[in-house]
Amino acid sequence: MIWKQRTDWKPEDVVKQQLRLNHGTWAELQRHGVNDDTQVRLDFFYDAPDDESAEALARFLWKETDYEVRRDERRVSGTTLETTVSQEILDDWVIWMVLAGHENGRCKFDGWGTQIP
Repeated sequence: MIWKQRTDWKPEDVVKQQLRLNHGTWAELQRHGVNDDTQVRLDFFYDAPDDESAEALARFLWKETDYEVRRDERRVSGTTLETTVSQEILDDWVIWMVLAGHENGRCKFDGWGTQIP
């Protein structure tokens, strides 16, 4: 059987889920010494319905950001430059990333992570 991504997801549902996850992740980062002045790089991940969609999102991210962007047939991933973060910055960024994926190939934002400095 060939794996096929569900295409009936709604961006508002992904935003809600990711914002919920952000709160726990931010609290955990703070427990490890990260604060509003700490520089981190954010790694991000998307699932794409097909190669064309992955290419559309990768092109958009290359054009609109300074992120390192990688893609293959069904995934787009990458890393931001070092930046400071806060709960509010992370929430705004996640909303932008979810909508960027949805509007550029219907790629579903699958989350983010970082290494603690």
